[in-house]
Amino acid sequence: MAATIDSISNGRFGVNLVTGWQRPEYSQMGLWPGDEFFATRYEYLAEYAQVLRDLWATGQSDFKGKHFTMDDCRVRPQPQADMKIICAGQSEAGMAFSAQYADYNFCFGKGVNTPTAFAPAAERLQKATEATGREVTSCVLFMIIADETDEAARARWEHYKAGADQAAIAWLGEQGAADKSADTNVRQMADPTSAVNINMGTLVGSYESVARMLDEVATVPGTQGVMLTFDDFVQGIEDFGTKIQPLMKSRRHLSKQKESA
Repeated sequence: MAATIDSISNGRFGVNLVTGWQRPEYSQMGLWPGDEFFATRYEYLAEYAQVLRDLWATGQSDFKGKHFTMDDCRVRPQPQADMKIICAGQSEAGMAFSAQYADYNFCFGKGVNTPTAFAPAAERLQKATEATGREVTSCVLFMIIADETDEAARARWEHYKAGADQAAIAWLGEQGAADKSADTNVRQMADPTSAVNINMGTLVGSYESVARMLDEVATVPGTQGVMLTFDDFVQGIEDFGTKIQPLMKSRRHLSKQKESA
């Protein structure tokens, strides 16, 4: 499927590999391998990634491992581009996996209007890549809630928090606590600070304030880019392109390129 989408998209495709951290996703179909999987899931994923790399690079794999055994496994068509792998590991095992196999690593922004609070995660990834000698950078997830004024944006954010599904948030916390082996993304997701949007890091303010905070994100070493979501996605994309990005100093060179073209 990945090779086919690569062909359709003319090489603009990558695969986000996720280990699977939640027991009910497996147990509802009788597939849960046991709680020891929490500690070994990145070993499983490493073998899976190696099989993918073999198939994409040569069209054939004879990989023999603990979890996967390939016997002249073949795939056609082969990708026309260097297929990118993305992961979102934040535990030590997750960072080690990304440093060895991934091209980019998603990480959560942290807090509300604290745009550089994710810097320790980006630094940990950089340290992990020192052992592998590979260049793997961070892409940071933020939600943007922007309006004409800081006060108007803040009012929307407070409205969303007031309507949070507390039972769902409590359930998420229970699921995150099941993995005793590592500090995982889901524990941040369930933090009560802003669990209404799974604590992805939230930038709330006027268009000018959000542009300034995104410029701060760009100053964190090892940051390749951001992955943005919005409270109203369609309007948010429009506002980002017309009212926020033109104010960003870190994106000013793109405006100049557009003008010269």
